[in-house]
This record gives sequence, structure tokens and C-alpha cells, in this order.
Amino acid sequence: MTLCSSRKKLVTFRLTVEEYEALKDLCVAKGVRSISELTRDAVLQHLSVDRQSRAIGSGDLVTLISVLESIDEALKDLGVRISDVFGPTSKRSLSSAAP
Repeated sequence: MTLCSSRKKLVTFRLTVEEYEALKDLCVAKGVRSISELTRDAVLQHLSVDRQSRAIGSGDLVTLISVLESIDEALKDLGVRISDVFGPTSKRSLSSAAP
């Protein structure tokens, strides 16, 4: 969000005196102009990280599905090749069952 953007929503939460003093000290240490700016940046950064981790998780799932589909195709192909070399499964079981 740019500095020129109008902020229309307000979020309020309560702090202990110690929490408030710690935020105030952090603002001074970081050179941030207000507690609102500091907390807004922290919350928005947290949201951004959360969105990125969900996207990565989704991407990993898509990749996993793609890899599993490739493995499935390879196994089917291998089954056809084995069948070409040794013949259908039913023939093998009949010949191995005969004395």
C-alpha cells in the first residue's frame, strides 16, 4: 500500500502497559514514526508470509500429483513390457501351477 492510499478501516486491540512500552521503545529503536505504522507493517508482513507458505504448499501438492502421475504411467509401461517378455499373467500362473 502506498503512502497516498487512504486507509478506511480501523483495528483496535488492548495491550498491557509493559507491551505498550515495549512497542514504543521498538518504534524509537527502528525509527518508525508511530506504533500504528509498526504494528500495521508487522501484521501485513505476517499475512504475506502466511499467503506465501500456503502457495508453496499448494505448489508442492501439484508437483507431487504430477510426479505420481508420471510414476503411474511408467509402471503401466513397465507392466506392458514385462507382459511382452513373459506373456500375460494368467499364462505364467498356469504354467507354474502345472507339475
